Amino acid sequence: MNSVQPVKSLEARIYASYTGFSPAERRLADVMLEHQMDLASYTAGELARKAEVSTATAARFIRALGYSSYPEAKRLIREAAHWGSPQGGVIDSDQTQSGQTTLAAMVQSNIDNIRATTDGIPPTTLEAVCNGLVAADRIWVVGLRNGFGLAHLAAHYFGLVKTDVRVLPAAGTSMAHELSSMRAGDVVIVFSFRRRPRKLAQLLQEIRASGALAVLITDVSAAASAQAADHVVRCRCHSPSPFNSFTAAATVIDYLVWTVAARLGPLSVERFRRIDRMVELMDDVSTPKR
Repeated sequence: MNSVQPVKSLEARIYASYTGFSPAERRLADVMLEHQMDLASYTAGELARKAEVSTATAARFIRALGYSSYPEAKRLIREAAHWGSPQGGVIDSDQTQSGQTTLAAMVQSNIDNIRATTDGIPPTTLEAVCNGLVAADRIWVVGLRNGFGLAHLAAHYFGLVKTDVRVLPAAGTSMAHELSSMRAGDVVIVFSFRRRPRKLAQLLQEIRASGALAVLITDVSAAASAQAADHVVRCRCHSPSPFNSFTAAATVIDYLVWTVAARLGPLSVERFRRIDRMVELMDDVSTPKR
């Protein structure tokens, strides 16, 4: 008896071939991913215009993804059971369920994520974010849901090169109280990926209303929240496992921190030296000799 084959999500179909897409196809893929939750309200022509491609190109692309037509694509995307869950980014759910994911497949997936992410970030966005971070009086790093760990990673490294870096949420603090302390001259980096909190857009709006620069690091599906930020860095997070991969986001953190350190020059070197001195005095850490 034939088993019922699972229906692949839009993300799985796109991510499986993303690195082989032409620039026009990538623009259309990004637009479809960004608007997948409200795709029913767009015609094929409207999506094509958003991606700056022809309607004929859009029609061919939809068929290349395995959909017989745009109406079928809208119906299947709407009916997808796992949107927003880690399974949404899985390329091949059969492989995952059988436990056949290999280390080599995971490495290649992460490499593809990094390449697709770096290709998709406008250089002007990176320049504006880095300039803001260099000039910032304070850097706030906010990690929501699965962005929590990345926020703490970013805060740790930014704290090596800047003197006033704060991470939220933190134990014993109130998000509302901290928001009231943000002001012009601050930069707030918010990490938030699929299954974003419903009030994320409002949070970003309040950050901007305070005069602070709001930077959102997210995935390709962010829509309303992305419009509420000053700058958006979209990271590809797909994985051959049932879990999202944040290797690309971690790479973005590396780039931002080291660029800021390089531009601060002697100021960052001096902070490194002060931290090293305090580590030797106060921290109980091992050395290569021990």
